[in-house]
Amino acid sequence: MIVKYLKHIILWGLMLVGLGAFAQQDPMFTQYMNNPVLINPAYTGSQGALNINGIFRKQWAGFEWQPTTTSISINSPFLDYRIGAGFTFLHDNIGPLSQTGIYLDYAYSIDFSPTSRLSLGIKAGFNFFQKDLQGLITFEDDAWVNLYPNTSKMLFNTGIGAFYYNETTFVGFSVPKLVRNSLSDKENTYEFVGREERHIFLTAGRVFDVNPILKLKPTVMLRMVNSAPFSAEVTATMIFYEQFWGGLMYRYGDSFGAHLRLQVNADLQIGYSYDLNNSRIRKHNSGTHEIFISYTISKEGRRILSPRYF
Repeated sequence: MIVKYLKHIILWGLMLVGLGAFAQQDPMFTQYMNNPVLINPAYTGSQGALNINGIFRKQWAGFEWQPTTTSISINSPFLDYRIGAGFTFLHDNIGPLSQTGIYLDYAYSIDFSPTSRLSLGIKAGFNFFQKDLQGLITFEDDAWVNLYPNTSKMLFNTGIGAFYYNETTFVGFSVPKLVRNSLSDKENTYEFVGREERHIFLTAGRVFDVNPILKLKPTVMLRMVNSAPFSAEVTATMIFYEQFWGGLMYRYGDSFGAHLRLQVNADLQIGYSYDLNNSRIRKHNSGTHEIFISYTISKEGRRILSPRYF
């Protein structure tokens, strides 16, 4: 009986590690500031136009069970930019374990001045967790796996966020999932692998004019998760001619990387980032790749709220 429990603890533990560094369950994105709505619903509609955004991430390339994440979000402002609404789709997979989330995002904005706003947001939807053990190679027969080769759970959750911004500065706070849903089977009640944990995000950044053709954009993200070490991430981005973006990222105790972004035209942006792990697993993988694409559809005669530095 103890052996059976141990196998399932290890399996769920792999999922929790794979879905993010430092035992975090939610997927991690290096280019999170290219689509903050993934972690903060208050960002919904703040770009001032209908925005379609996608990010594809392949983490720890070279691992047999490398985490792979795909996200798609669509959001737009309404009622003279006062309200933002949209939805987010996210699929994350590692080996036999996967989660698929579909969430509705809503935000309400309050003007502080002609150029600054405070946006308050909420999101609600479902996460579909699935465990498929049929493809596992085992050294001995496991009656539990044979009896329950596929299990799944549909879990409701909701989250909140706040986002203050003007033309050059932003500060954000969010808890994307408030409900600590149980992930465990009835036979497995171990608390440390048994629930969706709350992730608390604090983000901030500013854009500085270096000279007429160059801007500097430093950003920071702090991430707090129950029963996991505190995480801090710092990014410095150079913006040339309002069109070419490039920078470096350091995630404390986990990885460092670089990212590029091109403003193809007024509506289309594409980007790429590469992370290299600096922990003990570095020698077992060849890094993390992330591709980003964003398309904005502006209504004729409608203004964008501010230059899109974030």
